[in-house]
Amino acid sequence: MEVQLACPKCEWQPDGHAHWVCDNCDTRFDTFETTAICPSCKKQFKDTQCIECREFSPHLEWYRNLDAWLMEQLERIRERVLSDA
Repeated sequence: MEVQLACPKCEWQPDGHAHWVCDNCDTRFDTFETTAICPSCKKQFKDTQCIECREFSPHLEWYRNLDAWLMEQLERIRERVLSDA
């Protein structure tokens, strides 16, 4: 199961480019590569603006299949723990 990214309002999918600029230090970065943390000044952003529709949404709402991915990761951890026991 793969986590997918899309704007919660218009479904635009990020392309991996550094579209976002920190309003604290002017660093350009890909907010999804850094989980909405500026790589220079470490400012944490709660909301992410869509490049396509220009609307803001909470950063976590951009992630799709996150519940399924997390369950898959937890199952892998359980399997490793049980095999080490």
